[in-house]
Amino acid sequence: MNVDMDDWINNLRRTSFSSLVILMLSAMVCTSSSLSAQSGNKILLPGIESDLARKQIAVDLGSTSSTLAPLIQKAFSLHGGFRLSHPKESQYSITFSAKGGNQVGITIQSGSPPRIMKTLASGGDSIDDALLRGCDKVVNLLLKTPGFFAGKISYLSNLSGYKEIFVSNALMSTSRPNTNFKKITFNASWGNKGQGIFFTSNRQLFNNIFYLDLESRKIRTIANYRGSNLSAVQNPKNSQVALILSSTGNPEVWIAPNPGSKPKRLTKNKSNESGPCWSSDGRRMIVTSDSRGKPQLYELSLSTGSLTRISTNVSSHCTEASWNPIDSSKISFTAAVGGGFQIFEYSFNSRKSRQLTKGVSHGLQSVWLNDGRHIIYTERSSKGKMRLMILDTELVGAKPKALHGANFGNCSQASFHYPN
Repeated sequence: MNVDMDDWINNLRRTSFSSLVILMLSAMVCTSSSLSAQSGNKILLPGIESDLARKQIAVDLGSTSSTLAPLIQKAFSLHGGFRLSHPKESQYSITFSAKGGNQVGITIQSGSPPRIMKTLASGGDSIDDALLRGCDKVVNLLLKTPGFFAGKISYLSNLSGYKEIFVSNALMSTSRPNTNFKKITFNASWGNKGQGIFFTSNRQLFNNIFYLDLESRKIRTIANYRGSNLSAVQNPKNSQVALILSSTGNPEVWIAPNPGSKPKRLTKNKSNESGPCWSSDGRRMIVTSDSRGKPQLYELSLSTGSLTRISTNVSSHCTEASWNPIDSSKISFTAAVGGGFQIFEYSFNSRKSRQLTKGVSHGLQSVWLNDGRHIIYTERSSKGKMRLMILDTELVGAKPKALHGANFGNCSQASFHYPN
């Protein structure tokens, strides 16, 4: 847009004070790329990109059909590395096309005039799965990082009136219940091959640990020892399973070489341990322990069972660690701060923590996605409403986004698996 200064000055002479302000702002839009408020927040005017937008890759969906576009739009809008934009403003034009069966083709164009940069093909168990796998290929090509869209989430929902286990894709565009116990069910976690889910339930009166095979629909008992059998988490690299059992009195960490085999007691403390978390290489573990009175995070020696406290310097109440699968120097965790709970990230390198979630709602039960960039966590309102949120931890200024609506019920305790 070109501004004729003589016309602009003549217009000024004919305006009231309020119109003058409007004209001045219009001129600033034409000559300035951004404005900052005194508080440091960006003032967004038409045609001006925010700092947040400039850190994202602008894409459009080219000639993608209206049938395929909604799922792809949701995928890219959830990923902090991309921004859906008008074709004239996008860096890449990406067209998805159905190729028959559960196959899709992807054409990526860039430049002016647009030229084909890359063509890709993707297949899956369904057309939605093929699309999400295709989106992951685009992420990998343009960002040089793994995509998470084709991953699977297990979570708990009280949609039926009881907390049952549901399984969905990473966007929660498809979801179905996998249990109907009408009992207390909790601590669901994926087996490392993504074929089934470990969980705890009182479906047989007492809290025992079970394994649900998603293909056969068969349920196998993993631990039904005296006392409380509280949780099972499988080593991502082998068949080992970490268990929390109270058969000796207080909840301790036990390790079984295989699901259902006899476990060996690892910790021998008078304290209560919970929340075992494996590193992505399966060689390290973090647990929550109240060995010093209040719950704190500790690294657990897998050879000796000794505990070494992780000094997060955030709170006297830290729980629910999740190890970053890409950067082993980082974990996320839940901390009690300001009268509530929020998600933090801790770096073993800097020995510092940074807060990831804020607000009046609580942030709980975080889990890293396979890209080591995004987390899914439970948001709990002051009224007890719960929903699953996704957050880009690398994009400064990014806000959490809800994965589902109220029609999913109260959702919590997400566990994530990405198929090989």
